Amino acid sequence: MTGGARAAVDPRNAVLLLDKPAGMTSAAVVGAVQRILQQRKIGHSGTLDKFATGLLVLCTGGATKLTRFFLDGDKRYEGIARLGVATDTDDGEGAVIARSVVGEIDDAALASLRARFTGEMDQVPPRYSALKVSGRRASDLMRRGDDVALAPRRVTVYSLEVRRVDGDPAALRLTAHCSKGTYIRSLVRDMGEALGCGAHLEALRRTASGSFGIEQAVTLEELHGGADRAAGAGRGWVSPFDALGGFGVLAVDDEGAGRVANGAPFERRQVRSMEPSSSQRPYRVIDGANNMIAIAEVDSDNWTIRYVNVFKEENKW
Repeated sequence: MTGGARAAVDPRNAVLLLDKPAGMTSAAVVGAVQRILQQRKIGHSGTLDKFATGLLVLCTGGATKLTRFFLDGDKRYEGIARLGVATDTDDGEGAVIARSVVGEIDDAALASLRARFTGEMDQVPPRYSALKVSGRRASDLMRRGDDVALAPRRVTVYSLEVRRVDGDPAALRLTAHCSKGTYIRSLVRDMGEALGCGAHLEALRRTASGSFGIEQAVTLEELHGGADRAAGAGRGWVSPFDALGGFGVLAVDDEGAGRVANGAPFERRQVRSMEPSSSQRPYRVIDGANNMIAIAEVDSDNWTIRYVNVFKEENKW
């Protein structure tokens, strides 16, 4: 890796991969982490519904500036669809609005579901969601009795597996790899409509978000135990530099680092090394001590520099 060995992870300014338990809102999880770490400044990159479990990507301290970089990543989920029962929230926490008899679902029907719900599609989000309508959350408007109509959004399901659940003819197990903004609740609702029996999402687990996987995550109990809070150690913690592993790396000399600190463009002669990413993503700019001091978009042909973030002295990594 360019720049030599990196410093240990500092939990005060880092990315924390957390395995969210069922029955807690994402906001409640953030509050619990704040209390455990005794740190107020914690942000998240995408929420999970209260009933769901799985990967939450949190950022602490100065690393909260990085949350937006993790929002656009693809997601992977595992879930259980309950057939024959439709709810107003499209999950098991809502009121039942319809019941239907579930017919036999053969291999051809499963293949048809996979084909129909894989690829780009227009998806109507659940009416009980955090999406804003006239500045208010759709879920809040629904709870006060307003009739909410949400416009469909273009999403992509890259892959979808649908299997029967042994011993339960009214349940399907699904595994999905999808783009940001995809609602698995809506996917299950629409699958139920396609089968003619209705359905809701009974269980959901997020197994991956962007480049992060659930196997890297730590539970609240483990975090509370203290071992995973130690600087430089512990599953769940990722340095900001490593969390942006898909970005390029650009190393500047001391003169260039001084210009970066002032938000001024550095010159080509002040670059010690430059490794672009394969996907034309921004560069992680590092100084002579291997600290990440900025994130910048650099046009090496015309030598133009646009800073996305410049980190203060206390937030260099």
